[in-house]
Amino acid sequence: MRLTGETCLHAQALMASRLGLDFSKGRLADLERGLFKACRASSVSSPETYLAWLATLPNESAEWRRLASHLTVGETYFFRDHALFDALERQVLPSLISARRTEGTLRLRLWSAGCATGEEPYSLGILLDRLLPDLRDWSVTILATDINPQALESARRGCYREWSFRETPQWIRDRYFHRRSAESFELDAGIRRMVTFAPLNLAEGGYPAAVTNTSAMDVIVCRNVLMYFTRDAQRATVERLRTALVRGGWLLVSPAECSAELFRPLAPINFPGAILYQNEQRSALSSQHPAVSPPVTVRQAETVVPESSALLPVVEMRVTRATVPSEDQVEALVATPTYLERARTLADQGGLDQARQFCTAALARDRLEPEAHLLLAAICQEQGDLPAALEALRRAIYLAPDSAPSHFLLGSLHLREGRRERGRRSMETVVSLLRSAPRDQTLPGTGGLTAGRLLETARAYLEMSSQPSENRR
Repeated sequence: MRLTGETCLHAQALMASRLGLDFSKGRLADLERGLFKACRASSVSSPETYLAWLATLPNESAEWRRLASHLTVGETYFFRDHALFDALERQVLPSLISARRTEGTLRLRLWSAGCATGEEPYSLGILLDRLLPDLRDWSVTILATDINPQALESARRGCYREWSFRETPQWIRDRYFHRRSAESFELDAGIRRMVTFAPLNLAEGGYPAAVTNTSAMDVIVCRNVLMYFTRDAQRATVERLRTALVRGGWLLVSPAECSAELFRPLAPINFPGAILYQNEQRSALSSQHPAVSPPVTVRQAETVVPESSALLPVVEMRVTRATVPSEDQVEALVATPTYLERARTLADQGGLDQARQFCTAALARDRLEPEAHLLLAAICQEQGDLPAALEALRRAIYLAPDSAPSHFLLGSLHLREGRRERGRRSMETVVSLLRSAPRDQTLPGTGGLTAGRLLETARAYLEMSSQPSENRR
């Protein structure tokens, strides 16, 4: 079946304005195929009727999310793009690790944006497991987001077929997977626990935000996503991703998406076979520096990597942190009306320890401020201190029972820890609280997140968590 010329033009315009997706002449077949699949799934009689119905729905609705999953490609496999993963394993991650050890902050935050069925974020987890012999002492966040709840739930289960290993060394499969059936392999539980899955449409706003755990990232991997966006959607998405990075953080895209103009002011840094973008120009960076005892990469035969060599950077990549404020500075800041904004700014920049100090000092003056408890909970989540985050959320909800952001963060933490029923109850509370709220209403304590965006994100979490627990890959 084919779309008529008029219907095709209408669909192109609607996909560009609502989803930011570009279906120019070379991708019309993809557009037609996706629309017909969505029509059949929705039991709508024709594409014309389906498009007319879509036009009446808000961007954040579940149907738009389902349509997007039909229009985007979820093709992926473990350690896809070996040059990029070599740059991560040989240079970027060892340099970050070395810097954090020097400053005494054993924390790393990585984000796989557009994770599909999970092979990419799990590859990141395997890298960190190899590079961090003292992994248990570190607070590691690997956030994995995608627009498709079904793909996310499949990723969460961590079972894969032979096709997902087509460029993966055998020793990785032997070490990190065990055979589940004649055709499937299950990932090691320890690696699965390192990754947090969450629904997110990158073409929409609502991030970065501490409440959704999408800020203060050291590394963001966003490959084969931007190529499907319109130019305007690309620029808006890149700006949001840049803002989500800490100073000195890294954005990784596919070779086909590299563009100095699009990613400016991020600095393009050349590595063998790959270009990465850094959130601050550093003149000392040069891919021409010789490697000094680099760690063995996943694409080479497995050997034991000594701790000393795994931590040696190939090039100098310093991570700058804000100076820890003195007691007098804290006192001066909390005496002003903008102390929470100051804490949020520090948290967004990656200064989590300092931001937590400001929140604690503010709460010492006013223990009844729910937004301060919510921000403290978000900061503790980013630091990996989940018990403190849960305690701060309990206080925030006690003080403001109708705070949808507090219930949302509580629900996402429960789901992250595998407490599915508790998580679902919290997300159902969010839906109940926001169902009748104006969709464009900005929610307090979220950094600009609207009621409509949080409502549909909560619904996406509920959809993701309602998928059957048995993997049917």
